[in-house]
Parts: sequence; structure tokens; C-alpha cells
Amino acid sequence: MSTESSPAGPSLIASDVVHVSQPVAGHLRVVIDNPPTNLFDPTVFAGLHLLREYVEARGDEVRVVVFESGNPDFFIAHLDFATINQVPEIPGAHNIIAHWPAFSTWLTGAPVVSIAKVRGRARGIGNEFIAACDMRFASLERALLCQIEVGFGVVPGGGGLEWLPRHVGRSRALEIVLGADDVDARTAELYGLVNRALPDAELDGHVDTLARRIASFHPAALRTVKQLVDRRQPVPTEAELRESFTAILQLTSTDAVQERQRRLRARAGGSLASAELDLPSLYGPE
Repeated sequence: MSTESSPAGPSLIASDVVHVSQPVAGHLRVVIDNPPTNLFDPTVFAGLHLLREYVEARGDEVRVVVFESGNPDFFIAHLDFATINQVPEIPGAHNIIAHWPAFSTWLTGAPVVSIAKVRGRARGIGNEFIAACDMRFASLERALLCQIEVGFGVVPGGGGLEWLPRHVGRSRALEIVLGADDVDARTAELYGLVNRALPDAELDGHVDTLARRIASFHPAALRTVKQLVDRRQPVPTEAELRESFTAILQLTSTDAVQERQRRLRARAGGSLASAELDLPSLYGPE
């Protein structure tokens, strides 16, 4: 892995887990680092909101945002349901349930170009996060993508049901969602889930070169291209995302799903933490 994957210098936002730097004018580098597995929790969400505020305050000064992980094993493990309702007293804090659909819609519709550079596991909302980005590039050796929700008795609620059919088509979307298994980077590229799968040693250089190139172009051209492409191939609406998020919350509250999740935690030894590296095997056939 290149040294590009390590945060450099002070962060431009007040977050302990989302580090934002500016390698060159117009290009922001965002490193998510929430040990031990980069769970998507209220602290990460708060950092992402601070990023949004930073980008919006600077208008055309920001043209490209590249997201990556500080953990080579996990891009974003999945949503942390234990803290989903919490709103900590930290800068940028928002309730995930209420505000994720709007943030996901902003990520897609913002005039800046968003690029996900994926190492490690992007599961559940992690996969939905990168799906909402404008482009995705994955490490051949390290990237694994997965919608885990059906394995836990629920459904993707953060955009998987909206984005996957658009990216890969209906049948492959059903395969990914209903199979609830890891998709390696080569298959993800074949299916159209990522733009390219690259050898890990080449990933940083490729994404950095592309981001710097895009950042050098006129912001009005970048903004207009995104607007016109989205008119020709519509992206998920905030209302669609809210509908799916409501469905996962309704299913999670049922006795049958809660019992299934209790059994899975017991199967993992009382906590999912020990099973995170190979989570799909936990809910596979016994």
C-alpha cells in the first residue's frame, strides 16, 4: 500500500474519525478511521456532515472529494445498530435514521465529484455509501463488497435496493442482496458495481491522478455534466431512500428478526466483533 493511504497534516474539520486534507487545490482527501472496524456510527456520520458543511461553504473551490479508509481491512464494516439512535454532543452530530437519506442524496447530487477508493470490506451501509458516490475504484487484493442485511433477517435500508439495480441490473442486484455474500473486486468490476478493480499497489496512484486531473477542470463544466447525466439516468430520490430505511427499521423490531439476531450473536460467541472479517459465513448454512 502506498503512503497515500495515511493522513497527512491537520484535518480541515473537527472530527476524530473523519480526516479531511487537501492534496492540491480543488481536491479533498477524506480518510475514515474509526477503529477497530470502521463501523458506521454517529461519530462517523457527524464527521461526514462536517465535510458537507466544509464543501458547501467553499463553493467552487472544491471540485473532487476522494473517500478512503485508514484501515486496510475495512472500508466501512456496516451500520452500528447499537448506536443508531444516538446523537452525541459533538460537532456535526445528526440522527442517522432521520438524516442518512438526505446525506446520501447530497453525496450523489452535489456539484463536486465524489470518488470512493475501496480497500477492505464495504458491507451494508458501507456498500451503499460507495454506491452513492459518482465513481468507485477497488483494490483487487483487499476489497470485498456485500449487502449483509438479508442474512440478519432484514433488507438493505440505506440505498442498496435503489442503487444496485441501477449499477448492475435487476438479476445481479437480486443475486447480491439475496445471496448476502461478499463480492470480490474482480466480480464487482465485471458486474459494474465498481468502475475498475486495480492491483493494490496501483490503486492510490490511479485514483490520485484521476482526482487531480478532474480538479484542474472548470467547476461549471463538472457541475453541468453531473446534472445532465442524472437527468438521462435518474438517481434514487430521498423519498425512495426513506421508504427503504423505514422497511429495515420495521423488520428489525419484529420478534422473529430479533430472535434470529440473538442466535447469530450467540453463534459468534456473544458479539459480532470476532466475526467481522468473515461476517457472511456467520449467517450462512450451519
